[in-house]
Amino acid sequence: ETHMILVRFVFQAKYNQAALYTPTAEGEEGQSVGAVLTLDGPSYYVLLDIPLLRDDDDTAGFPAAMTGYMAGWPGGVIYRSDDGGGTWTDLKAFPPGCVIGYATNSLSAHGGTVYDFASSLTVRLYTGSLASVTEAQLFAGQNWFAYGAHGRWEIIAARTATLQGDGSYKLSDILRGQHGTEWATSQHAAGDSLVLLDEASLGFISVNSSTIGTASDYRGITVGAALDSDASQSFTYSGVNLECLSPINLKGDINPSTNQWTLYWTRRSRYVEWRDYIDAQLGEASASYEVDIYADGTYATLKRTLTSTSETVNYSSAYQVTDFGSNQTTLYVKVYQLSATVGRGYPLTASITR
Repeated sequence: ETHMILVRFVFQAKYNQAALYTPTAEGEEGQSVGAVLTLDGPSYYVLLDIPLLRDDDDTAGFPAAMTGYMAGWPGGVIYRSDDGGGTWTDLKAFPPGCVIGYATNSLSAHGGTVYDFASSLTVRLYTGSLASVTEAQLFAGQNWFAYGAHGRWEIIAARTATLQGDGSYKLSDILRGQHGTEWATSQHAAGDSLVLLDEASLGFISVNSSTIGTASDYRGITVGAALDSDASQSFTYSGVNLECLSPINLKGDINPSTNQWTLYWTRRSRYVEWRDYIDAQLGEASASYEVDIYADGTYATLKRTLTSTSETVNYSSAYQVTDFGSNQTTLYVKVYQLSATVGRGYPLTASITR
């Protein structure tokens, strides 16, 4: 005869919550100390086709800046290919230290060369930090930036840099349109790059003058990463550091007897120098200018180009009658200083009435 026995077990337990139960078990101390891991991350670089910053850089070439997105970025190298990616040449190694960011708003048009106290620029940095400087420090070269994008860089300097609660910086008390870049003050947009022009962290990349205006491929590779870890970026160096700045202060007179115009202007120098009682050096092997005469204020129809080897030119009555059918009391002109290497610089664009 088979018998079935039923057994019932009764358990008691507590919820594993600190308020109800505090464990007393102790773990054993580890036998080794772990290593601190850092993330290298990809590199970010900017190639700067900008005006001359140092006399030593008065040669074919351009500054470059490079940083990483991660705090543990160990440095990187910029490479160039002149054959469509077939071969690559390492150009410059960059340790950590470059300050690069982007603007979340944009500065409005400005006459340039002087302070803009009315505007402010909000920027976010990939790495690094900014700080305010005194006016003496500013004019000694601290807190100068390339602001914009390729083909429209403006050189600015900010006396005040204020850290915001969200980690961004607000730049104010800004010198605008420095180094002859007043023409670029009206061409900004949100998202424009901002590069601190710190001589210690920038690298200068030399090129052959014969390659000015020719596109090449570039890559920015983090130290230890493979060459294919970055996509190619096409960049064309146009020799901005070798271009003459625009002349200024157009003036002129009409001879009442001959109806000949005589135009005058003041040249500027690519070289950065401020010395009492000393004219800025020419910066070119010889003085050479071209003056374009236009039909009207649209500057669409060119009537004549005059040449000169000094800061003045004559526009004769005979030329005026040939170009316009009569003598002119208003002229619409563009004045260029010429470089033997890259030709015309930036123009002085103005009208004059007498």
